[in-house]
Parts: sequence; C-alpha cells; structure tokens
Amino acid sequence: MWKKIIALSTVLVFALGLSVSAGTYPGQLGVNIGLGERGGTFIDQVKEGYRWNNMAGEQVSASEVDADGWPTVDCTFIKDHRPVEEWAGSIDDPEEYRIDMSGTWKCSFIGQATLSHIEGDFTIQNQDYNSGTNTTTFDIVVNPPGPHHGLVVMSFTDTRRTAGSPTNTGITNFRMTHPGYAHDTTQTFTDEFINCLTGADFGFIRFKDFLGTDGAEPIYPEQTEWSQRKLPTDASQARMDSIGKICGGSWEYVIEMTNLAGMDPWVSIPVSASTDYVTQLATMLKNNVDPSLNIYVESSNEVWNSAYPYSMQRDWNLAQGAALGIGEHENHARRTVELAQIFESVFGSGSLNDRVCVILCSHFPMVKWWVEPMLQYVNNNIGTPSDYIYGIASQLYFGGAAAHGGPRYARYTVAQLLAAAHDDITAQIDDTGSDESGRIQWVAKAAAWNLVGGYCSYEGGPDYGGGDTTNLDNRILCNRDPGMATEYKYNFDDAFFGLGANMAVQFTLTSSYTRYGCWGLTDDVAYPDRNYKFQAARDLLGEAGPPGQATNPNPGNGETGVSTTADLSWTAGSGTDSHDVYFGTATSPPFIQNQPETTYNPGTMAEYTTYFWRIDEVNAYGTTTGVLWSFTTGAAGCVPTTMHVDSITVTAV
Repeated sequence: MWKKIIALSTVLVFALGLSVSAGTYPGQLGVNIGLGERGGTFIDQVKEGYRWNNMAGEQVSASEVDADGWPTVDCTFIKDHRPVEEWAGSIDDPEEYRIDMSGTWKCSFIGQATLSHIEGDFTIQNQDYNSGTNTTTFDIVVNPPGPHHGLVVMSFTDTRRTAGSPTNTGITNFRMTHPGYAHDTTQTFTDEFINCLTGADFGFIRFKDFLGTDGAEPIYPEQTEWSQRKLPTDASQARMDSIGKICGGSWEYVIEMTNLAGMDPWVSIPVSASTDYVTQLATMLKNNVDPSLNIYVESSNEVWNSAYPYSMQRDWNLAQGAALGIGEHENHARRTVELAQIFESVFGSGSLNDRVCVILCSHFPMVKWWVEPMLQYVNNNIGTPSDYIYGIASQLYFGGAAAHGGPRYARYTVAQLLAAAHDDITAQIDDTGSDESGRIQWVAKAAAWNLVGGYCSYEGGPDYGGGDTTNLDNRILCNRDPGMATEYKYNFDDAFFGLGANMAVQFTLTSSYTRYGCWGLTDDVAYPDRNYKFQAARDLLGEAGPPGQATNPNPGNGETGVSTTADLSWTAGSGTDSHDVYFGTATSPPFIQNQPETTYNPGTMAEYTTYFWRIDEVNAYGTTTGVLWSFTTGAAGCVPTTMHVDSITVTAV
C-alpha cells in the first residue's frame, strides 16, 4: 500500500505545481525477466528451451510427441549459448564475452537410447541404465570457454520408452542439471539467478517475457483456455507448438519466483484468455502469492503494436473490437477494465487499487490520441476509470543517435552516443507540440483522471537494438561505459520519478549484448556488476551494493610478446575500495594480495610463458569476481615494435 501513497502524493505535488527534488525511490523500480536468463534461470536446463528435432532435422511435430511434449521418436536435442552470431561466422560483441557453461552436467531420462555427440565442445560420459527404474543416467562434460562454447547438439537413437517398447519410441523426463547442484535437488532456480534478481531491491517483477506473452494468441474468435496453460510437468517452459502450448513459463513458477524474491508480481494476461482462464488465474494468485505482496495486472503486451510477434495480440484485440462495434483502443481499455472486474470478483470488494492494481498501457507518443479517448470510453460506457484502473503506463526507452543528425546509428564515438542519449531523454520530458506526449503530459493526464498509481512505465532503459549492425562496437561498448550509469539514472530519476511519475520497469535483468539490443542490466547472472548499470539501479532504489567488475586489462587479454618486466594495470569497478590480485602460470592463478592500487608489479617474468591473472573488486558489501585474463611474454628485455613496409605490417622483437 505504501507505493500507492507515494504515487498519489507525487501526482498531487505535480498537480499543485510544486517542485520534486531528485533522490532515491525505494520499491519504485522493477525488472522484467525472460526465459531463460543469461547463465541460466532453472537448475534443470531442459526447462529453458524446446529444440527437439526428428532425425530428418525438422522440429518434432504433433504426431512425434506425447501430451507433455516429450519425443516419441528418435530425436536430436539442441542447446545453444553461443554469442550472437557466432553460428554465422562472426560475433557481435567486440569483447566476445561468453557465459561460462563449463563443467559436468548430470543428466537422466526415462527410457533407453544410444547417445551420440553431434556438434559442440563437450563429451558424453558415464552412461548407465537402471532396468529397475527404466532410467538412463549420463554426464555431459562441457569444456572451458572457447570457440563455439555453450553449443550442445546430441542425438538419441535406438530409443525405447519402456523396457518392452520397440526401438524409435522416444524418451521422457530428460533432465540436465547445472554443475554444482545435486541431480535430485528439489530446488527450482539457480542460486546465481536468484542472487542476481535480488542483487538490487527491486519492488516488483514483470513476467512478460517469462510468460512468453508476445505472439501467443490464437486466431479470433478462438480463446485461450485454462487447460492450455503451461504446466511445471511439461517437457519445457518454453513455447511448444507441437502440443499447442504457445505460451511461456507456468504460473506456478511465477508464484514460486515472486514469493522467493519477495517482490510484487506484474503479470501479463493473454487478450484471448477466457473468463474462466482469468478467474482461475486470479484464484491461483490469491491462494498462493504471499499476501503481503501486491499484484499488478496488464492486458497482454503492446496490443497496439503491428510488428510481429506483437501483431498477434493486436490482431485478436482488433478483431474482437470490430465484433463488438468499437475500435481497437477502446477494446483495449474495455478489456483492461474487464480484467479488473474479474480480479475484484475473486479478491473481493475493495481489492482494486489496493492488493490488485490494474494498469492501462499504451504507446508513449499517444497520450492525447489514444490514452485520453480510452479513458473517456471507460468513463462514458463503464464507470469512473479510477475505480478500476490504477495507472497509465508507456515505454521509457532512450538511445537518441538520430537527435544528432544522420542515420540512427551513425559513426558516433561512445561519448557521442552517450551525449545523444542524454539529449533524447531531455527531449522526452516535455512535448508542447501537437502530440502533447511528453512525460510531464503523461503525469498530468494521470492526475487529471485521479489515478492513484499515476503515470508508470511498463518497460524501458537503453535502446540500441533493431538488428542494425552500423557502428555496432560502440553501441555495445557505450552500454558498458561508466557514462551509461549517469544517463541511466538521468532517465529514471530527473526525467521520470523526479517529475512525479510512479513505477518503472527495467527491461531487462540480463541479455546478450548484440545488434538486437543491450537490454540487460548485465549479460551474465553470475556477474551482475560486469558493467555499471546494475549499480545505477541500486542507486535509484537507495541502496549500496558490491563493486563493479574490473575492466581494461593491461597487458591486454590474449596479448603476446609482452615484456618480462611489464607491470599489470586495470580500471577499477564502480564502488571499489580495494583489489584482490590473482596471478600465476596456472589457469586458476593463486591469490597474491589485497591492495588499494590499480597496478601490480609481478617482478621479472619468464620468457615465452603464458600468465593468467584476475582482479576481484572488494568493498564493504561484498567481492565481485573478475574475468580471467591472460598474456604471453616475449624475449627478456625486448619490447615488441611494429613498422609498416609497403602496406605490410611487421612486428619485431
């Protein structure tokens, strides 16, 4: 309830024309999560994807799986954690960062099969069959990170589902357990994921991507029924077209995660979900979500968006609106209120805008053209909007290369990209043009309609995606630059919360950094502070945290011909008090010392020897493990020199 009091007070402050000083905003920043997060969400890796092919190389069809989605034929299993787009011969990320999937993965399945390595840097070991339980166990041993690390392609042939089954009858209950966890553990989520999720005290979790909301609608007038929801017992939590479950993770896992994290759930409900579906869902949430937590409800995601896959929910909403004789935006408003009414019927009178908060989302430029007409429609045809709707929400992205002229991703330096981002954020604050759609106008619109939750943002953060490869290195590197923390806080602080807005969702917890975007606060759940954005989120939430990761090694990672008398140096991570130095010739170098300086003198090193080193950053809140770096020395007393002769580069020592 405290968030609602904050929201109403900030709306009133704005409405009265009083100033709102910048500061910290406990509980008002949330995070969107996906399926799975970079480095793993589930201990059982099989839950995170659904890439089963038949032996012809085609995705298994409805006739080749059982009711839970397990193959009933000989098949191939695929997991791929490689950086984008290594499979096409290049890697987008200039740092070529790889999540570490190495180690021994304990595996099992019900049935028998001949297991074969098809592709990937791994081996299959210790296969055994227990006839008493009809269970096959084996290990997948993944080598340390290198080219094509994280790719696992293996086949299951001569399959027998039961001891008496003929061959080519498939398997069930395949499990692939993360290294470091007991294969029979009842724990669902990895410690690394939960530690990352709770590494900042986010107020709430938006489950849009975890639930597979986008592109998960049938063709109108077919509805989505409760029986079509994903179950924890299904072969995967990812989309499974073969059994008609085109959604993402199960509601049971949504509840488990939100209770474990102690964060309010923000749920996206299919536009095609039947009244029974919504009623059953509301009942499940009421009975199982920690009663101290609020529940935020949204109708699908971006139902106005005509780009695929969002167009599937837009098409359904548009068709239903036409059948009802109203426009798509009016139907979106009607459906949002309908969800509020169903949830209130389950949670009881007085639950709306208290335990249950229903949010009407729309496109940022359209507060005048879409949001106002939607609120008017509700007011004229259903009742006072504030009786049903907690707040209005839009996107909160920034990038802004176009603001400096030329194509969106012109040849800007990292500093220029950050400057353009700042200009883009500033331009979104106030819009006195024909659209009247600045953030100030959104706050005012929510205040004018007395919405207790005010103006919110359903997702936002740095936006450098779109699939364009122009100036890609700098677009990625600017997301890892200390300056991004400054612009990140400016976007959510001065240009949102400080204006009197209420809740905002960071998109997203983790992601790879590629041409398609650098959406994540980090690109590895095991290392939340690989860049500066995670600490920026903590700063907004009013909390301190462990330091950022050390960067910019000198000698450079992989450098050769290094002087035997070279010193080591690095750039300190944000919030670092001291540095733990690890150095030596072993791939797991020994601890040397803790020091305040960012240089270390290893003494005279051996010639033509590879050394490994790592810097762990330390402060009062914890230790952040560094990346393992290496370099190779040259001859004693010689420093590599480079000269250019007739356009040929020659390096001499």
